[in-house]
Amino acid sequence: SQHSPQATMSTELPMHMYVRPLTLEDVEAIRDLESVGFPPSERCSLENITFRITNCPELCSGLFIRKVSDPYAENTNNNASNSGNENKDEEGDDLMPGVIGPYDAGAPKVLGEELIGHILATKINSTLTAITLESMSGEHDESSNYIAIHSLVIDPKYQKKNLATLLMTDYIQKLSNQEVGTKITIIAHEHLFPFYERLGFKKLGPNENVNNDKDFSAHGVWYNMERDLIKDEFEE
Repeated sequence: SQHSPQATMSTELPMHMYVRPLTLEDVEAIRDLESVGFPPSERCSLENITFRITNCPELCSGLFIRKVSDPYAENTNNNASNSGNENKDEEGDDLMPGVIGPYDAGAPKVLGEELIGHILATKINSTLTAITLESMSGEHDESSNYIAIHSLVIDPKYQKKNLATLLMTDYIQKLSNQEVGTKITIIAHEHLFPFYERLGFKKLGPNENVNNDKDFSAHGVWYNMERDLIKDEFEE
């Protein structure tokens, strides 16, 4: 499973990793991640991605890697072939081999960022108590306390590093402390029960509404799972 815990997680985590709210500038990266993370019938459309980030950005979270340059590597690679007096300073003293200029190569440059995981959610009408096909397509009830997670995905290149657990734990903690809602509801296939149960979700029955759609349920039965959001749960 993409969510398998790893004993050596900390040594494997990508460098320069951080979580931030998603914005409209991330829409295409989100769509690309959906396309590698889900079969076609389960992917979030560009229209729905845009709707969710426009209407409830506080419920949509992204896991990013900041891409930075290595100034030492760049200087060494660029100048390794230089020889003679080019590797001496004005007084003629030797500098670092293969490097022109002082030892301090300067701070790394930020080259951009890469989205490697995300959560997309809306609030659904409290009378529903579970996700429906309708609630997944362009609906958001701001007055509700029911947060429905429609999408949790980690880029396949970065799976098996516990990143889904990291992203979800951060998400649950923030929503709990900010008192955004009182409950999170999801739908999940059976093989993901252990992953979500470790995060505090309780397994409920099958979701009849979603399972009635042959395309959407083509990869297995969907079950409802939910978790309470408790403000004091993450306080020291």
